[in-house]
Amino acid sequence: METAHIVEVGGRGGVYQHAVAVADAVAESGVPVVLHTAVDAELEPPDAVRLCRCVHWWRGLEPGVLRPPLIAATYVLWTLPHLARVVGRGGIYHFQGEFKSVLTTLGLILQRGLPARRVVQSRHNTFSRHGGALDERLMRVDARLCNATIVFTAPDEARVRAWGGRPVRSPLAQYVPPIPEAAVAGWRRQWSGGPGGPVLLFAGQVRADKRLDLLIEAAALMSPAPTVAVVGQDMAEADRCRELAERLGVDARWALGYTPLEDFVAAMQAADVVVCPYDRASQSGILAVARSAGAVTVATDVGGLAELAHVAVRPDDAADLARGIERAHAAAGGAEPPLAEAVAAAHRVAYGIDAPVHGSAA
Repeated sequence: METAHIVEVGGRGGVYQHAVAVADAVAESGVPVVLHTAVDAELEPPDAVRLCRCVHWWRGLEPGVLRPPLIAATYVLWTLPHLARVVGRGGIYHFQGEFKSVLTTLGLILQRGLPARRVVQSRHNTFSRHGGALDERLMRVDARLCNATIVFTAPDEARVRAWGGRPVRSPLAQYVPPIPEAAVAGWRRQWSGGPGGPVLLFAGQVRADKRLDLLIEAAALMSPAPTVAVVGQDMAEADRCRELAERLGVDARWALGYTPLEDFVAAMQAADVVVCPYDRASQSGILAVARSAGAVTVATDVGGLAELAHVAVRPDDAADLARGIERAHAAAGGAEPPLAEAVAAAHRVAYGIDAPVHGSAA
């Protein structure tokens, strides 16, 4: 059987954690798997998966004008030729997410032009976060280049098909490590002494489109007053939201910066409700991890988030978000059942190993 080469360039965060879960599920189904990722990847995959550290991010260098071209040059001159050599005739090249849009498309073109390759992409977003017209055009090019495009929600499935692509829908699985109770207790201690209401967790990047401000506005409407816990990297939005919380009298606790996976999942288990009040999304690794960890979740009804959250509310509506949080807090949680078999089945179809089911595959 041909080897599946799964390429995830970042080596950390939600897309990498998803790639690890996919690689493990596919390997357990009997397909040899190599996971290609960053030289400083945050975690090792299970033993059934071979790891190739072949993407250089030069994270030891200070951020500046020289680092981005160095990353791009290393990727073009070393990583792409390396992947062209190792995938082999008849191999499966599966690219996770998107890198720089031009480099992503270049890699797909290179692999598609080699003999008897099966080229697959997991399209984690079907829109450009930067609103760039070039990015949007290249997404369509990527979809048509690939033998199959893995998607995670019905809206993305329809969009990729409209682009002329061949979507295969899979559950959004995330790798969730065992979490020590001491790590969960540590977060609860940090958040103790609040006003008496539930702890509402905003997890992940603090960006304008993620709408932490909407969660703070909703918290100000709730009784008893909740604590808003923020765990994630600031993308130039935290100061504005901190000022908003102070002005509205909302108890907000801040843990800004990169958080290792174990501590990140522990925070979800420690909170009462995980809230994703986004303006725009295709899917959400945060919701997938939270539900796998047994957390109760609320999200705005954008993209495919309603398919992943326990409670979905209207976007940009603080009052509806507050009501949704109250409904979710009153409901029972519980971890989701394992998704490995369904993930493996979808990916085997995308890889051309198994026949399509219900007409959803390429």
